[in-house]
Amino acid sequence: MRRILLLCALATLASPALVRAEPLIFTSHIIADFEFSLVAGTPFNPRPFDSPPIPFQAVGDLTFELAASLNDPGATTVPFVNATGVLQGVYPMIYGPFTISPNVAFIGGELTNIVRDGGGEVVSADVTGLSMEWELVGPNYGRLYGRAPLVFDGQGLSIPFAVGNVLAGPIPFNVYADDGDRDPSNDILVAIGSNRTLTVVPEPHSAALLAVGAAGLLAAAARRRA
Repeated sequence: MRRILLLCALATLASPALVRAEPLIFTSHIIADFEFSLVAGTPFNPRPFDSPPIPFQAVGDLTFELAASLNDPGATTVPFVNATGVLQGVYPMIYGPFTISPNVAFIGGELTNIVRDGGGEVVSADVTGLSMEWELVGPNYGRLYGRAPLVFDGQGLSIPFAVGNVLAGPIPFNVYADDGDRDPSNDILVAIGSNRTLTVVPEPHSAALLAVGAAGLLAAAARRRA
């Protein structure tokens, strides 16, 4: 019996250390900010000159999927496999409700400059060229879309993304109105988009719990002063 225990102990010492697997699929609560300059002479802007940039904002969950090579301790570059979700528009509401979504098509992107701790877990990474084709849909908008993917980058991010992480894309993009005839060549340019960011924010229930906790601390402090 003593010999068996000794062999088990030696086998345990000889086994490679286990590395906790990073999640390949994760969901982040996102605020999307972007601007549209409405092109002159279109249904959205009948005036003879383009509008100044109008800020838009939408909120919701995006789900990201990374390749299994994320859990290779030696990998310093890992491709994204997918990114999906639907965000609800919160501003402006002058044209009514809308949603935005990258579900039209996922193009690609990578985690680069991956930094790992001694256990092989990702400490930080950059996001390079995360590209999706987006659409904006609403009763008074119809369907607006781009003919080129929107590209996002970010530096020094956590995996999964942490609150405060930001993905940004500064390059302007053209926005077209789908006229429904399934021939994109007939769709007109209605806006020039710019200054797009995706910012990770707390889930609504987490924010509510923090607010309740803060209120409790303030109440306790008030009682102590009394």
